[in-house]
Amino acid sequence: MTVTALYPATYRPTKIVSAPASTLEEGVEATVHLVIGADVAGVTGADFDGMREARAHGQAYDPRARARLRALSERLAA
Repeated sequence: MTVTALYPATYRPTKIVSAPASTLEEGVEATVHLVIGADVAGVTGADFDGMREARAHGQAYDPRARARLRALSERLAA
C-alpha cells in the first residue's frame, strides 16, 4: 500500500477556490497518474502538485506542529 497526497480542490471551482489553477480534466489525469502511473509505483508519503512530486507547506515538516496536530486529532476523534 502506498499513500500520496493530491489536493483536488484546485481542479474545480468551489466556494473556497474561486479560480482553479487547473482544469477538471488535468485533475483527473493527475489522479489517474497517481493510481496507475509506472513512474510513481512504490512512491509513498509524497505530495503531488498535479503530475509532479512537490514539497508540502513547510509546517508539515515541523515536528512540534505535527505533534500538536496529532494530539488535537486524537482528542477530536475520541
